[in-house]
Amino acid sequence: MDISRDQIIAQGVRVTEGAALGAALRGRRKRLGYTQEDLADMLGFSPRLVGEIERGRGTVGIDKVLAFATALGVDVVAFER
Repeated sequence: MDISRDQIIAQGVRVTEGAALGAALRGRRKRLGYTQEDLADMLGFSPRLVGEIERGRGTVGIDKVLAFATALGVDVVAFER
């Protein structure tokens, strides 16, 4: 199931920092029933990298964050608004 930009806006989600984006992605992963290891395997990431993205820590490239969000069906553009 994909979450559209309008649905996220309607839910009042506004992300202004990495930690908030990571928390939103973690919540989505859990709602879909994936473990960090499941998602890491799907994306070819290490479980540690998945954890770093979810905590908004480290220096993670935007390409990896976008791949993470896309795998979960999250429209990252919606987080800008």
